[in-house]
This record gives sequence, structure tokens and C-alpha cells, in this order.
Amino acid sequence: MKVIEVAKGNEKEVTTLIFNTVVPRPIAWITTISACGVVNLAPFSFYNAVTTRPPLIFVSIGKRKDGKEKDTARNIIETGEFVVNVATKPFLEKIVKTGESLPPEESEVEKFNIETAPALKVKPPIVKGVPAALECKLRETINLGDTPMTVVIGEVVAIHYTEEITGSSKGIIGRLGGKRYAVINDEIEII
Repeated sequence: MKVIEVAKGNEKEVTTLIFNTVVPRPIAWITTISACGVVNLAPFSFYNAVTTRPPLIFVSIGKRKDGKEKDTARNIIETGEFVVNVATKPFLEKIVKTGESLPPEESEVEKFNIETAPALKVKPPIVKGVPAALECKLRETINLGDTPMTVVIGEVVAIHYTEEITGSSKGIIGRLGGKRYAVINDEIEII
């Protein structure tokens, strides 16, 4: 087995190893609305739950290649609201497409013909057909790392879900390293 000291290692190699060892990463397919009313939809795989009392989640959002804030982070900071859509395999192609960098005035929902439905407690919509969606209000942001990454902590204020998701996570997708994804097919229940 090889070993790399992070402080002495090549940044690209360290990044590749993190992306390929911290797997599978859940995907937060996030809808936001800009201050100008443009609906944004983008995937993020540095995402997870923090606690259930109150229900808090976090998502880590990097910068654009030019160093500017991504639309999702800017929209969340400006409006204080977002929705995390939990996606399954039929949405994979659209998830990849919505990961493209579009100008802030262009909506991924419109460009890629993604159907949405109104949320209950926040303005950003949910993606129609997903097995679950978490409506969130911004709790706080933290800037971490050299980039820096904007870590958004959101409080879940409403949960949309199908009955099936409470008994099985089959079909939900996660991110692996590179351009690879995983689909939950096997579940092992230990009693």
C-alpha cells in the first residue's frame, strides 16, 4: 500500500484520492432562486446530515474557475432559502447537465426542461418526480479551506417524500471519483 503525506503531496493527487476514497457521496441537487427570480438547479456531492434536533444539513460549495461565488451559494446567502432534491437514476443525465456552468441569468430548469412543483415553506421549487426533497432555511455559512469553500448549514423546515423511501433507498444515486456514479441496488439490514 502506498502512502502520501498531504503537506508534501501534489494537490491534484490529494484531491483525486479524497474523491475516490470518500465514497459514495450523496448528491444534493439544489434548487435556489436568485434575487432577480431566476431558478437555479445544481448538484453538489460534498453534502450530508449534521443532526436531527433540529434537522440540519450541510453542503460545501466551491468557487467558479474564475474564483467567483457559484450561483447556488450566492442565491442561498442572498435569499436564505434552498431545496435539496434527492435524485434517482432516471435523473442522472439531467443532474450531470445541471452541473454545467451557466450564466446567472440562465435557468437550468428552463434550459434542460426540468419539471418543478411548488415548495411548502420556501420559494425555490422542488424537482417533480424525485423520491424526496428537503426544504431548507439558511442557518449559517462558514468559509473553510484555501479556496475557500462556502459551507452552508441549512435547517430543514419541510420534507416531501414518497412512502417507499421510508423503507428503502434503492435507486438513489451517489457520486464516486472522476465522472463515476453509484446507484443503491443492494441494501443489507442487520437486526
